[in-house]
Amino acid sequence: MIIDKTILMGLGIVVGIYLLYKLLFNRSKIDNDYQRIYNKVLTSEEYKVKGQYNK
Repeated sequence: MIIDKTILMGLGIVVGIYLLYKLLFNRSKIDNDYQRIYNKVLTSEEYKVKGQYNK
């Protein structure tokens, strides 16, 4: 009985660590996509506003 609880707790911890790992690395990918689109909007002629200063 005690061994079963220990195994279940161990599996729960492993699954929890895995989910945190996936969550953190998915955030990184979202941030990279956001940064790429943000830079495209800032530097693209397509999104340039009339009277915008050239940088």
